[in-house]
Amino acid sequence: MASPSTSPTEPAVLPLTYDDMLRGLTNLDAAIGRSELLMSISPIRLVSIGGSLAVCLLQNRAASVDIDCILDPNIAVAPDYVQDFNAAVSRAARRSELAGDWLNRELETFVSRSRLGNLFLESIEQGIALYEGTNLVVYAGRLDWALERKMRRVSHVHDRRKKKDVDITDAAAIIAYMVKSTGKPLSFEYVRGLNENGFDVPPTDVALQTVADFYVAAYGTQGLVDLVWDEEKQQFKYKNLEGTWVWY
Repeated sequence: MASPSTSPTEPAVLPLTYDDMLRGLTNLDAAIGRSELLMSISPIRLVSIGGSLAVCLLQNRAASVDIDCILDPNIAVAPDYVQDFNAAVSRAARRSELAGDWLNRELETFVSRSRLGNLFLESIEQGIALYEGTNLVVYAGRLDWALERKMRRVSHVHDRRKKKDVDITDAAAIIAYMVKSTGKPLSFEYVRGLNENGFDVPPTDVALQTVADFYVAAYGTQGLVDLVWDEEKQQFKYKNLEGTWVWY
């Protein structure tokens, strides 16, 4: 089990490493297999972003506090199934020597009810599994949604938290993963347009530039760029690290 951090002013925290998460999910998979009710609808599907994404997929962090997830909405509306699932999570926690809230559904409170079902299905269709067992599959949430949340936290961290470093590194790691498939950097305008919940609160220019600068320092190349419209060519462009214009 991960060692607790100690502080005279803050409660001890048990960060979950990749091995901790794997142990917990493996024991949850087994606990689901011992429930006749849950086995009738297995495999149970979860969607997760945040720390579990950073630890299990992006590998830019060694540990995170918990696994924050969305339970399949079709199961979440059935009290008997939810009760059995919660019991399985608790059994897995005890068997894995993890905190009772090692896996929780707080993420659901940050998604509008009207979007929850579609977001869940779109995340599954993305097809990135963080864990795949016999009775349980945990999928990565849609990466653009994960990036939107991270950029909002970087932008407004002063309102809620003292440190934003982890959000900057997480945002850069998400961008790096997305850039692998696009073959070109993301644009400031693209990130500003991410608005899953309809909050209409785009990231600040300072936050965008902070993440862009960190990306260059961490990865040695550009992953997030500010585009300029060229009237003559009728095309967007950006400056590379050498200061030369590149068509987008």
